[in-house]
Formats: sequence, structure tokens, C-alpha cells
Amino acid sequence: MKLRQLQLLLAVARNDMNISAAAAALNTSQPSVSRQIIQLEEELGAPLFTRRKNRMIGLTPTGEAAYEAARRIENQISNIDLMAREARDPNEGTFNLVTSHLHARYTMLQPMRELQRNYPGVHVTLLQADPDRIPDLVRDGDADIGLSTSDPKGEPLPGLVMLRGELLRRTAIFAKGHPLAKKREVTLADLCEYDVIGYNHRSRTGRIIHEALENAGLHPRISVKVNDSDVIKAYVAEGLGVGIVPEITLSPHDALVTRDITHLLPKSHICVILRDDMHLRQSLVALLSTICPQWSAGALRRKMRKAQVGS
Repeated sequence: MKLRQLQLLLAVARNDMNISAAAAALNTSQPSVSRQIIQLEEELGAPLFTRRKNRMIGLTPTGEAAYEAARRIENQISNIDLMAREARDPNEGTFNLVTSHLHARYTMLQPMRELQRNYPGVHVTLLQADPDRIPDLVRDGDADIGLSTSDPKGEPLPGLVMLRGELLRRTAIFAKGHPLAKKREVTLADLCEYDVIGYNHRSRTGRIIHEALENAGLHPRISVKVNDSDVIKAYVAEGLGVGIVPEITLSPHDALVTRDITHLLPKSHICVILRDDMHLRQSLVALLSTICPQWSAGALRRKMRKAQVGS
């Protein structure tokens, strides 16, 4: 068994079983990929891929297990390289952070300032993705860490560690002069008496709010559905309806009346997602400490060791 064969296994699986795409990703030829995959299967004595008319369509159970083992080997090789680089100079390197628009725009501003001040030679690439895709991107190595909002019903994927941070507070907003502005506290039923500027139901925040309203037997008039908190704020400020947005999106300059309704909705937290076998660079630990201050370096390493034992 050769490392190159494991790299080919990973590449084929990550490219939707497309051998041509896997060959291009690894700068080799399609016949070479096919030949080495067959050699690996013959050596193992078991098929790794299910096939239909000589076309790969998925991984067999053995292939799934082999993929996971190969992924961990790939991560450990990467860790060795990171350890060597950090030993030469802790103030250098790059990492990819995948997050949603919400956290890229609001949560990451202060942590990025702190990182730039303390580790000016470390560079971060911020990738934006749907929250439901973030764990997969981290697990598959497309990103080093993920930053998201926890799904009240979600469970972390095998091989990943989820660090729960601060509670994400949610706020009802309406224009100045709106009838609800006279109330010190508002309920979900109060909001549903008016047109609502809401999130797309396919988004995680949209699902959370939609399900909370349904569970309460409420059916609001959603006049506009959007994907962005800033758009909701703009429409509400124009008096086109009421809305619910994360508190972190609000500023003193917004011409809005606000009421905290966190207690009326399922609790969600800011969370960081990591592979349980990744090397914790000094710069990464420093960044995590500003996103989730309750997670010290020691507590973080203990959680990762516990996750590795559990897997």
C-alpha cells in the first residue's frame, strides 16, 4: 500500500467519484488513477467502490472505512509539516476559516484585529458557506476551522470537535413610531400581527424561527424573505414590516426599536468546529481564545483528546 494510492482514494471520493476530476486535482492521468485504485483493491482483497457498468458510483462500507483512515493519515502528515513550520517561526503560516456571512461580517472583526496585531505574519482566508455545509468542509480538509451558529437539533460529525461559545441573542426589530414600540416586552404573537420581513426558510436561522412560530401555532404574514440581516434591518427601518435578527448585527446608528426575544426562541450558540486530530498552532489557539474566551488552550486540548478516544 502506497501513500499515493490513499491520496487517489481521497481525491476520487472528494470529486464525486469522477476519475477525470481526481486526476486533474493530483496532476496525473486518468488511466493512472484507475490502475492504482484497482491495485489498491487487489492488495486489500476487497472492493472500495461500488460500480455500475465500470463506472464508480459510491464507496462500499470497506471504502468508507478506508476513506476515513486515509483522511486521518493525510491530516497527520499535514500536522507534521505544520509543527516544523511553527518551530521555525510561530509568526508565519496560513489557515482557512469557513463561516457564514453573519459571522464573517460581525463575529470575526475583533478576532481578526487581535490576530493581526499579535501574529502579523499569519494570514487567514475567510471562506463563506451555508452553515449546513461548514462541518463537511472542515471534515474534508477544505477548511482548517469552521465558525457557525449551533443548530439546536444538530450533532457534530464523527472526527470533529464543536466548541460552544457565547449564546447568540436574537432581537425583534421595528421602525420608530411602530405600534409595538410602545410595549416594553413583545411576544411572538405580537410580531405575527404585522407583516414580517423574514429569513429564507432554507437558511438555518430561517428554519429555527419558522419552527418556533409553528410550534407556537402562529402563522405570520411573511411579506419578504431574504438571506441577509442587513436587508431585514433596511426594510424594517422603512416601515415595511417587523423582523427578528441576531443582536450582533445591530448598531447604535440603526434607526430601529429593539426588544430582546432570545428567551422566546430555541437557544443557539456561536460555535467553532475543528477536526479532532489537527495540530493546534499558537496563532490558532490565540484566535480561538478571542472567539470563544471560555476555551483555554488546556481545555481545548483535553476536549480534542477526549474526542479522539471516543472515535
